[in-house]
Amino acid sequence: CPQRCRRAGTLQSNFCSSDFVLTGTVKSVSRGPPQEPGWAVVSVLSLYKSGGLGIPQPAKGATLRLQLPCRLCPVLKKGSSYVLMGRLGGDGGALLPPDAFVVPYRPQQQQVLGNLSKRPCRGSP
Repeated sequence: CPQRCRRAGTLQSNFCSSDFVLTGTVKSVSRGPPQEPGWAVVSVLSLYKSGGLGIPQPAKGATLRLQLPCRLCPVLKKGSSYVLMGRLGGDGGALLPPDAFVVPYRPQQQQVLGNLSKRPCRGSP
């Protein structure tokens, strides 16, 4: 991958700089050939910031296809739940670049993410 496969910062520092923020369970992951992006299909648990993804409300149970431009990262396991903070691609689809903030989901994070989603993001990332 041309970029480092490493997330930086915290939930708080990445929330505003991300186009979308959600928690979800990975249903499938396909990495594809070396020169092509992989894909992950995620079942949405909660949506905190949609960023124009077009996910219907309520979001719980909706599925989302995420493009993985790097074959190696972020590391996602089928059946595991994660907090996913990513970007919108040029085609408007969901994209998880190598530096995307992705962490295993823990129920304690729900309150923190809910509070962050109520704050305005303008001014400071």
